[in-house]
Amino acid sequence: MRVSKKVVKIIHDNINKSFGDVRVYLFGSRTDDTQRGGDIDIAIDTDIQKREFRDKRLQLLGLLAKIDFDYKVDIADYNTPDTLLHKEIRNNAIAL
Repeated sequence: MRVSKKVVKIIHDNINKSFGDVRVYLFGSRTDDTQRGGDIDIAIDTDIQKREFRDKRLQLLGLLAKIDFDYKVDIADYNTPDTLLHKEIRNNAIAL
């Protein structure tokens, strides 16, 4: 996993402010130690409705922007119906 403990803590702290106590998963290129660079892909496991998820996602991105977070972060809903992206998340994600 190519994300430092410090970055994971920052992400968790801000997710807790936006979403509350939820399960968080890292997926994508940052789970592969042989790759370089890339954004941070996060999947959040919550049972809130799609619209509320979108609003909380925007709130989270705003919080990260306020602290000048140095990474681009993509946020996905872990519970979105099966798509190729979500199959990849469920098969390869790492719990944070």
